Amino acid sequence: MSFNNLTNTEIAERLAHAMREWRISPEGAALSQVDLARKSGIGLTPLKRFEKTGAITLRNLVALLRALNLLDGLETLVPAPDAPGPLALLAAEQKRTQRKRAPRAGTAQARPNIEHG
Repeated sequence: MSFNNLTNTEIAERLAHAMREWRISPEGAALSQVDLARKSGIGLTPLKRFEKTGAITLRNLVALLRALNLLDGLETLVPAPDAPGPLALLAAEQKRTQRKRAPRAGTAQARPNIEHG
């Protein structure tokens, strides 16, 4: 899914919705709001506001991600500056998968070995 055509508010709301779904899911964290607020160390009011509107401070978001065991996902959020970008990775993949052609017969001419004496 591409977020490029969404507003910042829409992206925040989608993140809040996804985290709420993870929080309540039996396959996810299976926590109530009270339990998550207690486990994360943030107040219940900021948690409720986040789940309703998507508004949250970065520190509270990190605390929630930690409490939900989702903190490892932050490592992929911003690539290292020396890491190749997506276009460079695509170009490398295309170059690797292209067939290499053998040189045409008769086009490579040997150079005579001339010794000076």
